Amino acid sequence: MLSRVLDSWTTFADAWYAKQFGSKERIQFYESLCALLENGVGIDDALEELRAIFSDGGKKRRDPTALATAGISQAVRNGKSLGDACQRWMPYQETAIIAAGERSGALVQAFLDCVQMIEARGRILSLILSVTVYPIMLWAMMAYLLHVIASRMVPAMTRVSNPEGWTGIPYLLYQVSSYVNNWGLLTLIVVLSAIVLAMGSLPYLTGPLRVRLDRLPPWSIYKALHGSTFLLNISVMLKANINQIEALQSLQRGANPWLRERLIAAVYGVNQGKNFGEALRLAGHEFPDKTAVQFLCVLATRKGFSEAIHRFSNRWIEQTLKQVERYTKAFLTFSTVAMGLLMLLVVSGAFSLQSNVASLHH
Repeated sequence: MLSRVLDSWTTFADAWYAKQFGSKERIQFYESLCALLENGVGIDDALEELRAIFSDGGKKRRDPTALATAGISQAVRNGKSLGDACQRWMPYQETAIIAAGERSGALVQAFLDCVQMIEARGRILSLILSVTVYPIMLWAMMAYLLHVIASRMVPAMTRVSNPEGWTGIPYLLYQVSSYVNNWGLLTLIVVLSAIVLAMGSLPYLTGPLRVRLDRLPPWSIYKALHGSTFLLNISVMLKANINQIEALQSLQRGANPWLRERLIAAVYGVNQGKNFGEALRLAGHEFPDKTAVQFLCVLATRKGFSEAIHRFSNRWIEQTLKQVERYTKAFLTFSTVAMGLLMLLVVSGAFSLQSNVASLHH
């Protein structure tokens, strides 16, 4: 009984530490493998060497990178391909690239492409985080300020003046206060629920409605993020001489419902004899982007499509970063203006009412 409990605890602990194998750890893993492979070390020996290095000779057995390296190394020794061995530890986009690099004998380039993808995704996420934290704080401050207006400021003003005689900005403040007192909590619940539903729908919502929503944040940002990594994945696999249908089908295996819908439609188009760009256009999803699809339609008719799409995917990642930056800056500007207007309303209302009360006493 005790041994079972200990085994269960060990399994749970290993799974917990394995979850810590994040972006920074994977970049370190890929770059370390590149360093060894470029110096003539075979992949099996390289994994064993890294396992010893990251675990500090077995002293740090539960280090996330050491755990991942040991698991991958064991799976490879048991006869699995490197791509299959990595599936437990890496996102499907990266395992697809690794599998393609393994088949083409270009593992070093595959690892470098994985690093590029992680860094591009990290730049997008860090840009979103850095520019949305401040607006979120502003909106939280606005909510608190509205609460103060409704619970303290306006009631104090009504004690010195009858609100039925208020006009202009003081009257507007009184109406805002009434709305907050009567509907404020319900509005807050609805807004927060809408945000939760929107974020939860990102990987799951499909169909014609989603195509329309993909033109608006946050769905457009989600599409931009996954569209850029999709192009990079496809370009790497095409360079590894994997045909378009097989490349698309390999991405389906780990895709969420939203992405799977787009991949299935693309596979259908290619099976009907359409080129890659035409298949994406006829799918009607505007994925990865309406403009990108138009470029792909042109590039797919030229020679050297695999090289062309790889160059295009790198440029598209940079364009995606600029697009996300535009969205986040617009949201920041809107939030700042909204906060400024609310504060101006409060100050103007207080001064207007004070002037009215002073005039009544003269």
